[in-house]
Amino acid sequence: MEQLSDADEARKLWWLPVHLPRTVRIVVSTLPNKHGILQKLRHLIHDERYYVELIQRDRKVCSQMLKQQLLGVKRKVTSGQQIYVNEALAKCTLPMFVNLIYREVVHWRSHKDVDDKSLCSTVHESIEQLFYSVENKLGQRFVFRALGYITMAKAGLTEVELEDILSLDNIVLGDVIVPSYLKNPLRISYDLVAKLKEELEGYLVERQVRNVTLMVWANRHLHLIAQKLYLSNEEDVHQMHSLLAEYFLGAWSGGRKKIFTYDNNHFTSLNISHHKNPHHQQSHEKTSSDKYSYDRQTPEQPWVFQCNLLEPDIFFVNHRKMTELVYHLTRSGRTDDLMFGVIMNFSWLYTMIKIGQFEKAITDIDLAYTCSQEKELKFLATTLRSIKVKVLKNPASLSAELQQRLLPVVTSLPKLRHLLLECDKDGPKYCSIVPLHSSMDVTYSPERLPLCSSYIQIVEILPTLAPNIVLVALEDGSISTWDVESRQLLRQIDTARSVVLGIRLTTDEKYLVVATTKNTLLIYDNHKSCLLSEVEIKGSKHSGVTGGVAFINGFTLSTHHALAWLEASKDVSVIDLVYGWPLYQFHCWYEVTCVQCSPDGMYAFCGQYLNTTSVFHLGNGEKLSTVTSEFSGGFVKSILVLDTLNQMVMIDNEGSLSVWNTKEITNPKLMEDYDCRGDESEVVGIELSEDQRSILICKARSIEVLDTKIWKMLEKFKAKRTERFVAAVLSKNGQSIVASMENTSSIFVWRRDSGQCMASLIEISGAIVKLIKSAHHNLLLSVASSGVLSVWDIDIITAMSNIDKTGKKIQTLQLTGREDYVFTMDGSEAVHKWNFSTGFIETVFKHEGMVENCVLTSSGDLMVTSDDKSSQYIWQTNTGENIFRINGQRISQLLITHNDQFVVSLCEQNASRVWRLATGNKVCNILVSLQNALITTANTFLVGTSKNKLLAVSLWSGSVSKKFVCDDGISIVNFKLIPDCPDCVVFITSTETVFIWSVADESVCRRVQLPANFLKNLEDFQISPNGKLGIVSKGDENINVLDLHSGKLRLVHAAGIIWRQKLSRDGRYLVYVCFRNCDEDDEAGVVSNLIVMRLADGKSIGTCSLYKTPTFLSLSQRALNIIIGFEDGSIGTYTVVDRVDAALKIKIATSNSRQIVNNASQKVRPKCGNHSFKTVADCTWRESTEVFSRDSPINVSDSGEGESTTPTKKTEVLQ
Repeated sequence: MEQLSDADEARKLWWLPVHLPRTVRIVVSTLPNKHGILQKLRHLIHDERYYVELIQRDRKVCSQMLKQQLLGVKRKVTSGQQIYVNEALAKCTLPMFVNLIYREVVHWRSHKDVDDKSLCSTVHESIEQLFYSVENKLGQRFVFRALGYITMAKAGLTEVELEDILSLDNIVLGDVIVPSYLKNPLRISYDLVAKLKEELEGYLVERQVRNVTLMVWANRHLHLIAQKLYLSNEEDVHQMHSLLAEYFLGAWSGGRKKIFTYDNNHFTSLNISHHKNPHHQQSHEKTSSDKYSYDRQTPEQPWVFQCNLLEPDIFFVNHRKMTELVYHLTRSGRTDDLMFGVIMNFSWLYTMIKIGQFEKAITDIDLAYTCSQEKELKFLATTLRSIKVKVLKNPASLSAELQQRLLPVVTSLPKLRHLLLECDKDGPKYCSIVPLHSSMDVTYSPERLPLCSSYIQIVEILPTLAPNIVLVALEDGSISTWDVESRQLLRQIDTARSVVLGIRLTTDEKYLVVATTKNTLLIYDNHKSCLLSEVEIKGSKHSGVTGGVAFINGFTLSTHHALAWLEASKDVSVIDLVYGWPLYQFHCWYEVTCVQCSPDGMYAFCGQYLNTTSVFHLGNGEKLSTVTSEFSGGFVKSILVLDTLNQMVMIDNEGSLSVWNTKEITNPKLMEDYDCRGDESEVVGIELSEDQRSILICKARSIEVLDTKIWKMLEKFKAKRTERFVAAVLSKNGQSIVASMENTSSIFVWRRDSGQCMASLIEISGAIVKLIKSAHHNLLLSVASSGVLSVWDIDIITAMSNIDKTGKKIQTLQLTGREDYVFTMDGSEAVHKWNFSTGFIETVFKHEGMVENCVLTSSGDLMVTSDDKSSQYIWQTNTGENIFRINGQRISQLLITHNDQFVVSLCEQNASRVWRLATGNKVCNILVSLQNALITTANTFLVGTSKNKLLAVSLWSGSVSKKFVCDDGISIVNFKLIPDCPDCVVFITSTETVFIWSVADESVCRRVQLPANFLKNLEDFQISPNGKLGIVSKGDENINVLDLHSGKLRLVHAAGIIWRQKLSRDGRYLVYVCFRNCDEDDEAGVVSNLIVMRLADGKSIGTCSLYKTPTFLSLSQRALNIIIGFEDGSIGTYTVVDRVDAALKIKIATSNSRQIVNNASQKVRPKCGNHSFKTVADCTWRESTEVFSRDSPINVSDSGEGESTTPTKKTEVLQ
């Protein structure tokens, strides 16, 4: 038992039962002094009769045992041979040694000459001898590889696996196959494996693990010797692990051929890449590789074996692959296969969760991250931890949950695309909801490292080339190198109690330079943390210091030099980093304020007071030129060198810029002056974007972004009166600004194009006092007032700003007939047009007043809207042009006929009217007041309710053609049209009665009485297209399915309190959103659930969590797409792929909405167009007529309709 691994705390013996059934016996053994196992056993089982101490046997007993074994097979040794047997037994009396001697002497003949070297003297020597004898019989290479594979396998191998693996091994095949026998399929013979088992009988034993018979070593000594003999060469071990990984990946299954060649009387393994010579023709390439490629007939290796494809949850796990694959991939260093073949494989993730191995899956992902350092894996592990409760309760929802969280970040973390495509492929087997565009806010927390008790003690923090390693200088003179992820201190330098002023690293990170208050620069070897030299910085006679001690004011590094200057000094000292001695001093005109070196390390630009900059040659110390900005009042705060454009930018303390062309370095030419002196706030930070196209200037009161091509301000963000900026940086793509404010513990992300704050990330450690951007990685370091360092990934922060939001809750939502665009209203003056495929806002239509109604033509090319300023607008949606405007009446409801010819504008106070969309001319007036009106599919009637009546108004005359009048005191609660029966209307009255009413005949076709008090809380009422089923929700946890033909009412229990429900166009599916029960465990911010139910069997076929409060639910008419509007002004789009419906299976693959995953060009966000309303109306409605303005762009022709009777009340013309 002492050989048990302590991985599952097996040595604590929790697995050993103390009480056994009468017919069961357990025999265990342990060494008395290993891991305290014997003591634990005595504590569990007190009766000493159960313990037998195995004392070492003497030579005579062993000799007797050997004699008995030999007699058992009718053999014996001669007296001469017995002498040498006794000598061997005198050296070792272990039972295993006796067995090994028996194996040797059983083959001795009586006439065989033996000596003292015929038998080994130890167990290990005997095992080696055993292996050598097997090699002699079966072939050295075969035994070498076969026993090597069995030894290196994590849990052993089956006979069939060993045969398959040896058939993939070209070295083994080259040893055992005669060249003339090369044929497809190419495999070794099973009898070789059988002979190997026979030769090692009793040593290579069979063990049952998860119902599979594996070959394993009977004893740890056998394992040790096999490892020593066959797994000592690192190159061989790496190759063998790689081959085992290929086998369990199924890389050569399904008829895929592996290359094998026979050359110069030797077989050699060939890598396919040897044939890929760019100078050879492709056809020749293919022929030569095919010529030497053979099918090895290895099996497929799925994660699970399924019996019935229609029942994907009934499966058997491929435990062999689960056990072995990750182990061999990590040991062979195949990080890409580990990442994409295992971790990013949806089937693996789902299976691990389904079999209760969630924590093991997380461990494997963390292991893969350790091997590859890919941040996608880190993000995936965090994501899975956050949805743990949800997916453990309902594993089927894994694909939808992952897609919702990964879609927003896939442009920033592109390697997650593979997993998203896997979710598309395999996810619909278990969950029919597939998120197409997710607007979920990314939940993200940075790596945190406490450095000290207060930020005042921190002098400087430097990011390094390694993303997780930072250098921290503290006030006490210590300089520490930290691993932020593991929170480990890697190295520490103590500067002999000197107070540190600052630290710098050279670009290659070879030298670390430290400035101290003793006016010395300490030059360290960064990797060895040893001091190379100490240089004193001296002021010159010309120094402007009068009395007192001047400390080092600042210093900077180039590739081979350090440049430092004292306070109020006009001189800059140049030090050689390699030899650690001063070279020369640069003499400037005024006091030096900043120094910047060119990227090539040739020039130094020294900024001074009076906005002056001098240029020096670093090689010889010569002054090349001096330039002064016309804004000469302040001092140079920062210098930027744009080497790609041969430009130098001086930025003064007030944020004014002067740009100089440095092509002729001895005579720089002024290109541009940019004056910012009006803003009375100091500059706190300056950043040049990665592509050198933008400069960000962060001041205490504002943030400005300048374009370096045209030298104009592109954006300006102002802080509120009470707020001040601490720091600001640009995102990698330059589309977002990440900033922090004074006395706040949040990081804010602003979109540059819209100025909208897209995210606010809370730093729990306290108020942020400093932001540092890593030049090598897209990382942001923030320091909190509590002395805690946080490392943020700007890629993930930027992903948050990729989600478009209107900022107000979505009130209504319209989808075009082609289902390519979505139009939303949010109670503001704007209608937003969204691209259904990408989820971005493409156009904003601005109105004079608050938009109240919006309708679209079926093609979506024209949109009619109305606002609270009594105006109606016709918009061309492609160009964004407001082509027509009508003033005069406040509209309560807008409708458009199904043929897109006519618009119905309903008014509550005045006469409603029907008018022609093409011309704006009136067709007729409607004098009755209608609520919740609908147009019949034949475009003949407008059906609506008025008090206790249901009215059908002719669209051509405006008169009431048909009506249904309820008895006194009875009102119509809700009504719906039946799509397949154009003349039928279904309505519910306040007496809990459902009527099917024929408009044409003005007769009741069917009447169904509902239970008493059924309509007390009627929330929604849906009708199937054929009119057979009605779906009624009452704001509780039940869905009421009403069969209108039989009058039966069926109750289906929902997953929570139903908020909204929609019936699909074909009547097969019910989509509903329900709020979860309060007594449930908190599921990491889940607000509600989106659920799709198949009405045929009442089964829920898909569930997806919603992490924001939904405000509008819409279902498309053609494909089963779901669009949800949220409280923050974002939208989410989903589609339903029922696995039973084969025609729908291909919908995702052909959907445009996956372009963002497949196509890299989709990363670029389209520019959002803003279009405003017409200020002058083209037509003004009076109550009876309309007045067109003379310059109306619409060609107005007579509609041919006669004037209707007009009401007596006059209204004024509204201009």
